[in-house]
Amino acid sequence: MADTGCGSSSPNWDNELRLAKLEAMVERLQKDVKDLTTGKIESDAALKVAQEKIKLAMKSCSKTWTLKRTLILFPNLEKITLHQQTPTYVETLPTPLPNNTRAVIVSVFCNFWNNDGHAYLNVDIHQEGNEEGGVASVENTHFKVYANTFYYEVMVPWNGDLPERLKFDVKSSYQTGGEKNWYRLRVVGYITV
Repeated sequence: MADTGCGSSSPNWDNELRLAKLEAMVERLQKDVKDLTTGKIESDAALKVAQEKIKLAMKSCSKTWTLKRTLILFPNLEKITLHQQTPTYVETLPTPLPNNTRAVIVSVFCNFWNNDGHAYLNVDIHQEGNEEGGVASVENTHFKVYANTFYYEVMVPWNGDLPERLKFDVKSSYQTGGEKNWYRLRVVGYITV
């Protein structure tokens, strides 16, 4: 009887089956390698863009802020003894600040020498014309404090393109107890970048 090949196993059949499985695996691995290579290229490109952004950010952060101390006196603000008055003082800086100035530092000093008196002063300080840049609000309420001084400093935003004038807008004041209760406002420094 002659062999028709139907239902019979050829000796190469097992090898062909193994070879077909191996080819399918190789094809799948080649596709995986191609996908990984494409993904790596995309990842490398994204990493390069991120590294460039970081370099640019680092360059902009490399600018350093510098505090410069100075002393600028304003005669109108050397001994403030306001009582229920709300004036506005506009003071021009006597010398120009560097163009890269970003803030001026204003000192607030309160001299209080009467134990039954009041020394209240609430004032908004900003560069004239730079209200959007920010306003430093000073709020002081001292009552029945015997023989003390109070001192602190506030930063006032500064724009080098605007006139060099500071505006002190008194919101409220109350002073009792004599001449020894008063405030003083001075420019004591500035910050450049």
